[in-house]
Amino acid sequence: MSISEDRVSHLAHRIYDRLWKDDLVDFPDERRSLQCIKEAISSFFAVTGEVDAAVRKKLASYAQAKVPGSREYEVLYQKFYQEEMARRKW
Repeated sequence: MSISEDRVSHLAHRIYDRLWKDDLVDFPDERRSLQCIKEAISSFFAVTGEVDAAVRKKLASYAQAKVPGSREYEVLYQKFYQEEMARRKW
């Protein structure tokens, strides 16, 4: 999944503001903290994109093709997605 830099920045600021507002964290350097949050968001979406591609490839390799959108496809997709995320320790 691809996400724009503007959206990542928006999400990072929302997370930063909520953490500060709820007094969960005291950030010594706002710029550095925002950069770390942005990197975490970007890496999460990169991993989810890789996992999605791997799961779709696995489902496409079945001898009996599963129809995207069908109940069976969705159940297998969720199962394989969770397994792949666990394998990658996410």
